[in-house]
Amino acid sequence: MAETLASDLQRHQSPNEGLAKDLTWLSVIGLGVSSEVGAGVFYLTAQVQGVVPGIGPHVPLVLIVDAILAAVLAVTYWFFSHSIAGAGGEYLFVSRSLGPQVGFVIHVVSWFGATASIGFLAYTAPSFIAQALMLVQKGAGLWMSSTIGTLVTGLFLIWLAWGIHVRGIKHVGTLVKIAMVVIFLAALSVIITGFTHNGTELAQKLATHDQLSASYLSAHATAHPSWLAFFEALPVLYFAYAGLRSATYAGGETPNAKMVVGRSILIVLALVAVLYVSFALALYHMAPWPVIAGLISTGHKSLANATALAGLFLPNWLAVTLSFGVAFIVFKTMLPGMMGQSRMLLAFAKDGWVPKPLAQLSPRKTPVTALTVGALLSSLILIQTALTGTAFGLASSVLAGAIVHAALGLGLIFMPTLAPALFAANKSWLVHYAGLRILLGSLMVLIGGGLGILVVIPEIKNPWYFNPLFQVLLFAGIGVVLFRHYAKRQVPSTSS
Repeated sequence: MAETLASDLQRHQSPNEGLAKDLTWLSVIGLGVSSEVGAGVFYLTAQVQGVVPGIGPHVPLVLIVDAILAAVLAVTYWFFSHSIAGAGGEYLFVSRSLGPQVGFVIHVVSWFGATASIGFLAYTAPSFIAQALMLVQKGAGLWMSSTIGTLVTGLFLIWLAWGIHVRGIKHVGTLVKIAMVVIFLAALSVIITGFTHNGTELAQKLATHDQLSASYLSAHATAHPSWLAFFEALPVLYFAYAGLRSATYAGGETPNAKMVVGRSILIVLALVAVLYVSFALALYHMAPWPVIAGLISTGHKSLANATALAGLFLPNWLAVTLSFGVAFIVFKTMLPGMMGQSRMLLAFAKDGWVPKPLAQLSPRKTPVTALTVGALLSSLILIQTALTGTAFGLASSVLAGAIVHAALGLGLIFMPTLAPALFAANKSWLVHYAGLRILLGSLMVLIGGGLGILVVIPEIKNPWYFNPLFQVLLFAGIGVVLFRHYAKRQVPSTSS
């Protein structure tokens, strides 16, 4: 078994993998930051008051706790990347430490979730562009916010991201570095605005600009703060840190990946945690939570986001620039998402669990077939979402993330037994401290299990076909069928 694992290890780390080694350490950090920080930081930090009524003033605290939980994940990725760093990212970590079937089935679920996420991003991105256009050309903004405008714009964005990837990973790396700068500048504008203005000043702006009374809004806050809401908000905001996985998929296109990927993930988490917590503290300094909750409950959701609230204090040109910056941030999130989606499919094909043509590379050394399949399915999700309002498969992405957490934890615990070659190849200091490694793995299992429960329980009331548990079981069933089908094909070649 050790020889088989060593062969797998060599194959996935070989320079002959075919992908271009064009990503620098700054590109990997850019991928992580670009995937972690999307429009959610501008939107969800405020809208969570409606998603989880009763969270109240605890949003910054939730983000701090979630950062601590994400630190466990980051250290886990760091440890695994010392053993193997390839295009399959966390799929390689799980499949090599727990076995091929477990890793494949879990990541089939993850792949469908990633595909749904890209489709949903393409559905939401036009609304941010429309909001920016409203400040410049109202007619164009209204068209883009319509169903046909959303579809046309969303499809254009998906295939624009596809085209950038097809041209080569170097172009993706350049764009995510630019996006990282835009993210920090946009966030910094909100942070400075938030800390330099207070609730009294916001009340005056709302009264003069929108004829809204702060006392009226506060009276319509739907729920009082509760610690139950605090725990319900943990999985909602935790997955703001889920983009860490994108950096793991850069392993096949990064020179010296074992060192670069692991360290980059730790840097990304530190940068993003500071940004998130500072952003939330600034937002709620400027806009007291009862006002935000009241805006949501009284039908003024368009104002209940950081961009709109900060825009009340900014010059018009800067407000327009910030809005377009946020729209760009939404689009750039597709780039790392599409990278993870395509490299996962590429790794499946190299392992022989899906058709081999999906591993084909273009002359520019990009997995063009895998990219095309992913873009087509994401386009279907976009169309379905525009027609129904809910992206099928999106709920499974959150639960799949929790399952992957638990699987990575089990991999940490059982790696010396189930994957001795992988464990022997690991050069990190953690291999010498079995108790600490087992503790880290156990924490990952507990975090994954706890988040999974917190995700499933609130969804019980939803229709069964949109329930994340049903979707996970459906996609896992597809994974089992594919694995058994292709495993039978591999038996003769293995025997020979």
